[in-house]
Amino acid sequence: MDVLAKITPNGHRRTLFFAGKGGVGKTVASCLTAVWLARQGYKTLLLTTDPAAHLGDVLGAPVGDAAAPVSGQPNLWAAKIDPKTAAAAYKTRILDDACQRGRPAQAIKIMAEELNSPCTEEMAAFDKFIDFASQTDWQAVIFDTAPTGHTLRLIELPMDWSQQIDIKVFASVETSAADDVAKQRFGQVIEMMRDPAQSTFAFVMYPESTPILEAWRAAQELGTVGIHAGLVVANFVIPPEQATTPFVRARRAMQEKYLAEISERFTTPVLQIPLLPQEVKGLEMLAVLGEQLYGEKVAA
Repeated sequence: MDVLAKITPNGHRRTLFFAGKGGVGKTVASCLTAVWLARQGYKTLLLTTDPAAHLGDVLGAPVGDAAAPVSGQPNLWAAKIDPKTAAAAYKTRILDDACQRGRPAQAIKIMAEELNSPCTEEMAAFDKFIDFASQTDWQAVIFDTAPTGHTLRLIELPMDWSQQIDIKVFASVETSAADDVAKQRFGQVIEMMRDPAQSTFAFVMYPESTPILEAWRAAQELGTVGIHAGLVVANFVIPPEQATTPFVRARRAMQEKYLAEISERFTTPVLQIPLLPQEVKGLEMLAVLGEQLYGEKVAA
């Protein structure tokens, strides 16, 4: 499967996830991909689940909690999933549901304590992600994810959904119809993640040992739940023509060694984003980089 087949819709909505350790350039990779898809005419939603979101800085436009058009780029919407806001709404919904079902006060108190656990923010963020993923308004959805360890926990959360159901209904032997619908939604999204015709996981790294190893381990762990890497993006690659001094030549030689290691470890296409003299900001620069990676604009 070529690169364009991995990023464009083809009978299904295309969902792309960008993963990697902090600071490798996931936001830039996701933004330039979203801008490129929007310029092809695809209705594209760009999301972040990163609590320290830099999406708005890179796009040059504010990004809020609700999906809103990105000014200056037709066919592109963006939204930020705030874990704390999502967690508050999630806890309120579950506890209100328990009250409406007539659960004992002591049971509700225990549930509230359980929902104060650290994983609640992650579960709530994933629940919000499910809301977006279940909508049919977009042809492509791009996720600028949090650093690798956090991302893996988000992906693993649906595997523990039954445990969350147990927390909600431990005083009863039956789950509600709403719980059944929620479990079905989670199951459908996980199957979508596992289907390469619908989803692509792209691992972003720069050509050095630590980000490569972290991405490799994350990819291996995802593989154990049936989700496989579809693309690799190598960022901050020194262009050969810029290797004109001993220092830069040495850095370029080091990068070439690690680029070879990336190709050996990952059996997927490897895209390269060059090291630039300025930071990547704004739609115009993202459009230029998108064409460098994916080619010129073509009809959708």
